[in-house]
Amino acid sequence: MKIHPVILSTLIIALLWANPSLAHHVMDGEIPRTFFHGFLSGLGHPIIGLDHLAFVIAVGLIGYLHQNSYLLPLAFLTSMVGGIVLRLTSFELYLVEPAISASVVLLGILAIRAKHLPTQVVVCGFAVAGIFHGYAYGGSILGAEVAPLSAYLLGLLAVQYAIAGMVIKLLEQLSNANASETPIRVIGGIVLGVGLVFTVENLSTYSFL
Repeated sequence: MKIHPVILSTLIIALLWANPSLAHHVMDGEIPRTFFHGFLSGLGHPIIGLDHLAFVIAVGLIGYLHQNSYLLPLAFLTSMVGGIVLRLTSFELYLVEPAISASVVLLGILAIRAKHLPTQVVVCGFAVAGIFHGYAYGGSILGAEVAPLSAYLLGLLAVQYAIAGMVIKLLEQLSNANASETPIRVIGGIVLGVGLVFTVENLSTYSFL
């Protein structure tokens, strides 16, 4: 039985509504003090932060639809490092969380449509989103020494590229077995649902409603 992506998104919203603010705090919110702890924190943050995880999965979905699929995530990751640097230098960036949730919604919609965009547009979009995601990531490492900070960056880069790459690889294998775009649309629907949950939460938090 096929489930329409919009229906699937609604189910995801219902499941998450009770507690949309899933954990964003790695190592119990403590600043990493060692290289190992920094690396673990970097590996964990994009996974326990559901909005970040949904975005990285969507990066893989959108990347799959374009040439040089495995290179496109690098645009996001490079820009993400820039966003972390901005946070560490105390640069003020506003509306970070709403921008992150909006980026998840946008990629979810694009994935549902399985829309092919000009590569330059995808690269620019990933780069802009990377700044905001990186800025949010930077909050977990403020005040850390060089070693755990370096390990944190390494963990972030490794786990996110691995997730995006696995999504691309999975879709390639599914495409070889079945040319249907249903898997992209279904996963895109889940991504959209997650993005909508966090969007509503952020609108409420910022008193926009």
